[in-house]
Amino acid sequence: MGLTVRDRVADDDLTLLDEGNPLAWNRGMWEDLDRTGGTDVRWRVAELDGDAVGYVVVCPEPVGHDGYGAAVISVRPQARRRGVGTALREVAEELCRGVVPGLELMYVEHDPAATATLAAWGLEPGPRHHESVLDLTAIDRAVFEDRSEVDGVLVATLPEQPPLSDRDWVDLHAFVRARSQETPDAGDGGGGALTLETLRGLVEEPWMMATARDRADDALLGYTFVIRRPGEADATNTFLTGVVGHARLRGIATALKTRHALAMAEHGIARLYTQNMEGNEAILAANRTLGFTHASTYVDVRVPLPT
Repeated sequence: MGLTVRDRVADDDLTLLDEGNPLAWNRGMWEDLDRTGGTDVRWRVAELDGDAVGYVVVCPEPVGHDGYGAAVISVRPQARRRGVGTALREVAEELCRGVVPGLELMYVEHDPAATATLAAWGLEPGPRHHESVLDLTAIDRAVFEDRSEVDGVLVATLPEQPPLSDRDWVDLHAFVRARSQETPDAGDGGGGALTLETLRGLVEEPWMMATARDRADDALLGYTFVIRRPGEADATNTFLTGVVGHARLRGIATALKTRHALAMAEHGIARLYTQNMEGNEAILAANRTLGFTHASTYVDVRVPLPT
């Protein structure tokens, strides 16, 4: 039967296909995005002689740097060096070609299998991102309470009662999307695929998002929100954090992170993960002062797709 690539079906066990994949948690993030119905997420599974041995998840939307699409490829160890990864990459490129200017892949730094694949494909490593984790069971609550206060700013999680109205969600989404397009990761034209439907689907409970508002006029100044960390029932992963330009350098980002950390700890969350681009020293330094410790480094691989 040889090597074939097909659509994912309901009984595909992607956990099994993630064997040996240090980025397995990332699949869960794409499943969350797919669940919301507001993001174009495509799944393909590779088979060798009828046995499923790998998968690719592809988003042909401008979610990456400079408006690139994104893909995550995973191949079981026993099926590597048999063309499976290459076949899945070709499928990802075909799905993105003519839709977005390129495709963004990623791998964990120093992973020998990924490094060998990169060399075989003749691709160059791109920007590096640091993943850090904060132990929410060990934070100093008094310190975090103190650092969550900013003069003239109200920092709080979303209200439970009354819940946000549809109009509130529209306004919040517009603010979040604008800030996401300003991040270093977005570059020119990236970060633009977060729909209102996706945002509401990801923020499943009010405690999963915190906002900063001007006490004088209730204007939004910043936000941070998390998703559940796949594979770890008591962990979350930062999805996006942003502060409007005119309100930066006032400690609002730190206030958002500390207030949100306290709220998550109260809801039984033990660990918070976050990822930040190397070179974004302000946020990396802020994370270190809050107690985040380095967990891993992953590397972007950008593949231009000329039409």
